[in-house]
Amino acid sequence: MSDKEAAVGELLRKKRALAALVVHDLRSPLAALSGYLELAQMDVENSAPLESIAAKLQECRTLVAKTLGLVATILDVDELEDGMLRAQRSSVRVHDLVSEAYRGHHGHFATRGLQFDQRIPAGLTLAIDRDLLGRVVENLLDNAMRYVPRQGRVELGARVVGDSVEITVGNSGPPVSAIERDAIFGRYFQVEARRAAARANRGLGLYFCKLAVEAHDGTINVETRGDLGAVFVVRLPVESAKPTTELTL
Repeated sequence: MSDKEAAVGELLRKKRALAALVVHDLRSPLAALSGYLELAQMDVENSAPLESIAAKLQECRTLVAKTLGLVATILDVDELEDGMLRAQRSSVRVHDLVSEAYRGHHGHFATRGLQFDQRIPAGLTLAIDRDLLGRVVENLLDNAMRYVPRQGRVELGARVVGDSVEITVGNSGPPVSAIERDAIFGRYFQVEARRAAARANRGLGLYFCKLAVEAHDGTINVETRGDLGAVFVVRLPVESAKPTTELTL
């Protein structure tokens, strides 16, 4: 096989892998959206209370926003890889960022009976790209929720450590194996590992997180802490005021 044929074969492999990732990432929210629309239609036909219909439509809006976020992630990965998409920094309270991410998952936490613990210093403000880091937190929170057993616990925290700030998202599910801890952030990890472990189906989300965090001169890794089997740790340079009081939820 010539070098040209090998290059074409590799390109085709990557295109198939990307197509598989897109299908995997979009299937779940679109299926859920279809289900909620069907339930809302049944409510209308049965003259259900407006509150019930409104709640289902709100879930639909959340799922549409999630789907659009996935599409944006797919598009942004290439630009982040090529250095074309740069962090547009502004002053953002980390607590506000986390609250926005949690708001979109509140219903799912309640449905699965999950405990959510949040420990964010009220005064912690960073110069970050609100959209990019917001989607990092949303991705990590979604990941933590998906891979924790029912009645489990998800914990999200932040703290200043020296000249860095740690943002952590963990759950009480099983730990990520030592072999997977680096590979899990690769672009094609989900496709390559699917046959070995269904739990590894993480799509482009974690790869996007890695690129977005690196665009902020930060790092991301996964480790085990206490009773939390899988804790994703984002470390960013501190560019803001020190925290004051701790907020919990």
